[in-house]
Order: sequence, then C-alpha cells, then structure tokens
Amino acid sequence: MSSKQPLRLILDTDPGIDDALALLLALASPEVSLEGVTTVSGNVPLEDTTRNALALLALAGREDIPVAAGAARPLVREPIHAAEVHGQHGLGRAELAEPTSAPVSQPAAVFLCERIKAAPGALTLVAVGPLTNLALAVRLVPEIAQQVREVVIMGGALRVPGNITPAAEFNIYADPEAAHIVFHAGWPLRLVSLDTTQQVGLTRTQFAPLCRPESRIGRCIDAMLAHYFENFAPRAAYERFHLHDPLALAAAFHPEMLQWESVYIDVELSGHQTPGATVAWFRRRPETPPANVLAATAVDVTGFTTFFLERLARLL
Repeated sequence: MSSKQPLRLILDTDPGIDDALALLLALASPEVSLEGVTTVSGNVPLEDTTRNALALLALAGREDIPVAAGAARPLVREPIHAAEVHGQHGLGRAELAEPTSAPVSQPAAVFLCERIKAAPGALTLVAVGPLTNLALAVRLVPEIAQQVREVVIMGGALRVPGNITPAAEFNIYADPEAAHIVFHAGWPLRLVSLDTTQQVGLTRTQFAPLCRPESRIGRCIDAMLAHYFENFAPRAAYERFHLHDPLALAAAFHPEMLQWESVYIDVELSGHQTPGATVAWFRRRPETPPANVLAATAVDVTGFTTFFLERLARLL
C-alpha cells in the first residue's frame, strides 16, 4: 500500500489506553491519512473520551485533525464504563495538557454522514468503541452503508469467552442494540474480535523501548501503562497488555496480517445471561442467512507486534 495513495480513514473511538495506542499508530503510519476522530461513551464517559482524543492529537502535534463528539450514552441501556482498566479519566496515570482546540460543531453521527457522502467509496471507518455513533449515522442516512469503502470493527467474541461477561466482549455489550443495527446495515464489514486481539499482547518489559523519558509521547505511554500494569493487571492476573484496538486499526491497511472468513454474525439482545453475545455461523446450513462480516480468525502475532513497536517508535 505504500506505493499507493494513503488510506483515508476516520477513527471512531472511546480513549481508553489501547484506543490511544491505536490513534498513535494511525499517526505513525504513512499508509494512513487520518481525516477525523469521532468519540463515544465507552471506556470512560464522553466528556473524558473527547478530551482524551483532543489532548492526544495535541501531544502528537496533529491538532489539524477534526474531532467530533458523539453519543453520551447507549441507544437503550444504561452506560457502562471500564475505569478500573483504563484509569479514572481513561488514560491511566497520564496527565496531558488541557487541549486548546475544541470539537467541531456537528455531532459525530452527522460528521460521519457528511464525510462519507462527500467522498463516496473513499473513506474507511475504524470503530474501536461501542457502536452507538455508527448506528445513529446509518439510521440518519442509510445510504452511507453503500458509500463507505469499508468498516473495520474491534468487538465481539466468536469462539472465545467474552471479557465483560462469559458471553460478551465490552464494546458490543456496552450497546448491543447499536451493534445489531450496524451488523445488519449492509456495509462492507471486517470484525477483529477477541479471538485475535487476545493473541497480541506485550509485557511491560516489551513496551520499554516506547517508554522513553526524554519523549513527551514516550512519557505518556509509560504513564498510561503504569496504571494498567500496577493497578489492574495484578488483580486480573494478566501479564500482558492486549493490543485490541491497534490490531483493528492495522487491519484496515494491512489486512494480510490476519486471516479472514466470511460469516454470518448476529448480536443477542434479549438473553438473560447473554446480552451482547456475538453469534457467528461458521458452519453453513441451508437456512443460515448470507454472510454479513469478514471475521478475523487468525493473526501473525510476531509480525504484528514487531510492526506495532517499530511504528510507534517513529513518534518518539
């Protein structure tokens, strides 16, 4: 892809430590032209996710990239957050300067519709938080599903347990009604689920080359990870930080790092134990609906983690 025009991309996100790393990966990758960031309530409330997006772009010297604030709550359910994983305000112990820029005037759903309609077939949308903004956008202007180049989603647990309940992954569980709308909207979808993201993780020692004290971005990465490795990981018995969102971001412009299978996926809305479960029909039956998702089923772990570390080092 390096010899071609950069992939025009909008990142829908709820920063979040791994969201922050995905954003930095986009900024470090010449294959990508990041044309906007939309924020959603998820890992922390919308006020925090929006401030984090603006502050991270300022840290990287990319305040030219517009940020649109989106949904402050799920379509139907009460909001849930994951501050125990990401810290009270979402970026662990990192204390970034208060951003001087503000979000654009349009809400995220309108921003997405306007940008996609203005460049039919050109924009890729990478969604690494709850899917509320995408659901609102495609309900507002259904034809954007045919006008977007591709939608890449970090979410779901297909053949593995969930990470918020035994059945469900956090992003889908946080707004299953939105996920249901998005999966059935008819746009070209890639899904990067826990099946692959939990295979790509780094220990604190492996992160050390990125945590350079002489670099503002290096100090930010170190402070974000300090919360995870010192506060959350010991309680959860985790030794690695999983690169959920960076893998989904990379899948948009290096899909060859993963293996893909066309499947039909639906989202459970009404189960007592299973709301937010992503049910994937890998074994085709005559009555199975047509495939609606390209699902990642395997990943080049060494290739991706090497790529991730090399790219982020460019920002330091």
